[in-house]
Amino acid sequence: MRGSTHKLRLWPLLGVAAFIAAATPLRAEPFPADLLADKGIDGFVTVERLPLPEDAQLLEGRAVWEETCQNCHGGNRLTGAPKITATDAWAPRIEQGLAVLFDHAINGFTGPKYTQMPPRGGNDDLSDAQVQAAVRFMVWASGGDVLATE
Repeated sequence: MRGSTHKLRLWPLLGVAAFIAAATPLRAEPFPADLLADKGIDGFVTVERLPLPEDAQLLEGRAVWEETCQNCHGGNRLTGAPKITATDAWAPRIEQGLAVLFDHAINGFTGPKYTQMPPRGGNDDLSDAQVQAAVRFMVWASGGDVLATE
């Protein structure tokens, strides 16, 4: 019984820690320029080929990207999804701003060439915050490191 009382005392501390983490602004963290290219890095991009960001939200986005987004945004040409690290594909999207990208990722989007982004990348279990973290990670890894950490 003593062990469970000890665990109950930790919950308020975890809540405070989560609040502080959420309230802490993101800081600009540059993506390694040698991994950016007009068409993206060669071959299919898996999470192992991308650096670990220091920022906690970008790190969470990396994990979501690996589980949900990598299959399309890793360079699967059949989907029409912009390949992560491909600055040519991402530049016009980044110019639209995070609000538009968040909306498209959360609610789904049909592009001008009739390619489709399913809501939440087809993973209905993702929260808005998780989707937004994944979008920030892709923007960060595709030439928009300043925008991704606003």
